[in-house]
Amino acid sequence: MTSYAREAQAYWRRWLPRTHVNLTDPDAFYQQLGDDVQDRVSTLWDVQAEIHLTPDITDHTKRAGLLQLLLRDAEHTVMQALVQVPPEADTAQPGSEPTAHQTRLSDFDSRLVQQQTTIRDLLDGDRSVSEASDAELTQALQLMPELLAVLGTSLDELRALGRDI
Repeated sequence: MTSYAREAQAYWRRWLPRTHVNLTDPDAFYQQLGDDVQDRVSTLWDVQAEIHLTPDITDHTKRAGLLQLLLRDAEHTVMQALVQVPPEADTAQPGSEPTAHQTRLSDFDSRLVQQQTTIRDLLDGDRSVSEASDAELTQALQLMPELLAVLGTSLDELRALGRDI
């Protein structure tokens, strides 16, 4: 069992005990959940590294430190979305959690694709900040907080223009 699977199992035992007990094949479920987390962490880490590792960062220690920071951020983001779900819901039914997990997985993947597309469009000049919706900008800023500085604006400037970000 992977470390992500073990962490998920520990979290669910503590915070979702009824759901955990009702899983039909807990070992398989947690192994799949761990694999899903690993895949998403790897994808998100690659995206963040592509965005944040610029050619001007030539110092090995700085690059290694940034990569570690990006890995921890990716792990936190994915764990929050896929593992650390709200504590026990009264609606949990036996056998329903794998379906709920697939829904969370699909939602996470969709958000990640939207964030990537918005960031790339803005950085490539295919869209301007004024053309992006407030929701798109908010999601993009979750993945890349310094995006507005790169684009020559700030939250304060956008809020002064009436944007709800």
